[in-house]
Amino acid sequence: MATASVRKPAVTDLFYPGSKDELYKEIEELLKDAPLYSHRPEALVSPHAGYIYSGRTAAVSYKQLLNLEKNRGYTFLLLGPSHYIYLSGASFSYYDYWSTPLGDVKVNKNKIEQFIEYNPSLPITLSSAPHQREHSLEVQIPFLQVMMDKFDIIPVVYGDVESLVIKTIIDYFKDDNTVVIISSDLSHYHQDNVARVLDSNCHKAVEMLSVEQLNGCEACGKIGIEGVILYGKENGLKAKLLDYRTSGDSSGDSSVVVGYGSYIFYK
Repeated sequence: MATASVRKPAVTDLFYPGSKDELYKEIEELLKDAPLYSHRPEALVSPHAGYIYSGRTAAVSYKQLLNLEKNRGYTFLLLGPSHYIYLSGASFSYYDYWSTPLGDVKVNKNKIEQFIEYNPSLPITLSSAPHQREHSLEVQIPFLQVMMDKFDIIPVVYGDVESLVIKTIIDYFKDDNTVVIISSDLSHYHQDNVARVLDSNCHKAVEMLSVEQLNGCEACGKIGIEGVILYGKENGLKAKLLDYRTSGDSSGDSSVVVGYGSYIFYK
């Protein structure tokens, strides 16, 4: 029997605690203060910086998973930008499991293989290489481990790709048992007051389900956000901003900040 391949964590003790107990405690603290709304999430947008900066905003997204059945056995389709490897297209992670200090999470390779078989013309590969150092998806998984008892994941990173490809991926996998997680920070390295104006374009684009409004949005995961907006508009979803902060809110430095937004798409 072949040994299972495991994607080891790349940003423990950098973006979040490497200790199981400390990590669980930090996420529990972040979730405790996060508001819970009444919407069952079809898709969420969550930031991917270190928890000290974006954890409170991410927690608001993941708090909404309380509107799901905790032990039902969901699949989470994770879509995030590639920060370290140039990609012309997108790449599915082909590990058997992703590991964090909270344990191992199974990758739904059967569904991934079926997608590749039925969509041979899309610029999508099966490769673990773009995922090895990438933090945009890794930082989402501990929140899922705290919130859900049973789940698996379909991890996708993308680079230079059309948003219609992202929408095609969402179209294929999305069902009542699958929740989409789009990983994205917002504007980067502006003064706080400038960042808030720029990021308001992202908020409006999501809430209006308007791709055109995204023209003024500087999100690093903009392609993923555009893909889920296209999916939401076609499928009659509603969307709203759940939480917004900048790194200045936690660091106290408003001279150069990164923006973080939490959004929900729901029926």
